[in-house]
Amino acid sequence: MNTQPLQNQPVPAAYLALATFEDQLRYLQTLASLPEHAALRDSISQLTCLSQTIQHTIADGICTLDRAADCMQCLLDLLHHAEDMPLAANQLAGLLTPLHQQISLARTDIGQLL
Repeated sequence: MNTQPLQNQPVPAAYLALATFEDQLRYLQTLASLPEHAALRDSISQLTCLSQTIQHTIADGICTLDRAADCMQCLLDLLHHAEDMPLAANQLAGLLTPLHQQISLARTDIGQLL
């Protein structure tokens, strides 16, 4: 997952927290390579796997939300161009249902992390 903030924007606290966590995890991995800290290797390995799972879940959620936003924009453009044509509620619901499902899926996946 790309954890770098966009240039020329303030660094969000969440980015700093994730970057700090990754730095500390790398530091612990370095320490665990020393013989006197060998007992920590399994725990640090588990933390690394959990961190990767969290990052992948967030990245997948962002991709899903991004696709839903693109589809929503296409739908808005379509509705804007068809403003003189009546649209039945069930037709509009049919267009919005897949977007709602995508957003709900992303919310559920990311929500399970909390």
